[in-house]
Formats: sequence, C-alpha cells, structure tokens
Amino acid sequence: MEAVPIMAAGREVPYAIDRVRRYCGLTWSGGPPETWAWSYYDAVRPDDPDWVTPVDVLCAGALHPGLSRSDLAFFRESGPKISEWLTQVPRGLRLWELSDGQVEHIASLPDALSGPSVALMSKVLHRKRPSVIPLIDRHVIDWYRPVTGKRAAAEAWAPLVCSMREDQEDEAWRLAMALAGLDLETELWPDVDLDDRPHLSWLRVVDIAIWMGTR
Repeated sequence: MEAVPIMAAGREVPYAIDRVRRYCGLTWSGGPPETWAWSYYDAVRPDDPDWVTPVDVLCAGALHPGLSRSDLAFFRESGPKISEWLTQVPRGLRLWELSDGQVEHIASLPDALSGPSVALMSKVLHRKRPSVIPLIDRHVIDWYRPVTGKRAAAEAWAPLVCSMREDQEDEAWRLAMALAGLDLETELWPDVDLDDRPHLSWLRVVDIAIWMGTR
C-alpha cells in the first residue's frame, strides 16, 4: 500500500496512500472499509463547471459543518460573480501547467469572492476545478506553514497555492502521484472504462492524506 511516497511542502506525508484508502472506503491496514465524507463530496459528480449549484454547496457541507444563513445567501445571490471568476480558471489542466497570470487569478480568491470563509469557498470551488483549486483548512495551513509562514487562512491562501504549484513542478512528484492515482481509481471505479473513468485530483489526495493523519 505504501510503495509510492506522497510529498507535500518538501516532506513526506506518513502512510499517505493507506490514509486515502481509508477515507475513500477501500480496504486499509487498520481494519475493514470505513465511511467518511468521500461518498458525500467526492463521489457526487458536479454538473455545470462554471456555475455553483446548491448540490456543490451541500456537498461542501460534508467537509465544512455549520453552513450559516449568510453562507447560503452568498452562494444563491452571487452566482454570476462566482461564475465570472470561475470562467477565468482553465479546465483540463493541472496546477503546475498554469501560467503565472492564471495562478495569480486563483491566488486572488480571498479578495475577489469575499464573504464566506476562504476554507468554505475553496471546498465549493474545488468541485468545479479540482486540479487547480486546492481545498484548505487548518490541517493544510499548518502542514505548509514551515514553507508559507502564514497562520490565517486568507493570508495563507496565495502562498499555499504557489507552494502546491511548486510541489507539482517536480517531475518525480508528478510520476508518484500519477501512479498512486491510477491504482486508486482502478479500485474506486472498477466497472468504468479507463477512458470514461473519473480522475482523482492530486490536490485532493494530498488534502485527504494530511487530514486523515489526525483521525
């Protein structure tokens, strides 16, 4: 299970693949399959890639309990503004493949779409661009803090995006993630042809591996 090491912020995430397997409801070293938020967030496929729907917000609630009335109102009332921002984020590319300008656009998220917390916004928008918009929460912020030097989510967002892009610029890192993802995808969607099979986001794999270290 641990043949492929997963690196983040310059250091290895311990037992990363085993942690991801546990989160996804697959067999893992500690016991029988378990149920976490995978079934209610990752396994629910998004529809319109440029429009946040109620399903996206509710799925994010599986990772971000305590959605407030103001959060719900923001996503209902700010649809066009969010869509305008999203359309400037490329589809079909990984974070490391983006131009500097495109990365700067993603880094602008806290100022461009202020309202809900950056943590909640990242979880909602990750569903629309899973390969380039990371999810952040305390576990990710703390893991990357030796690199970013930031504690507050809004301040940490831009350095985190840049640090995660730097992770992906390493060819050996990309190969390890591709191999790990292929094995996991084969188990998660065994009855789906390779060409039609959903792909695990590298950003999400790292997020899950770090978070499950506390569970």
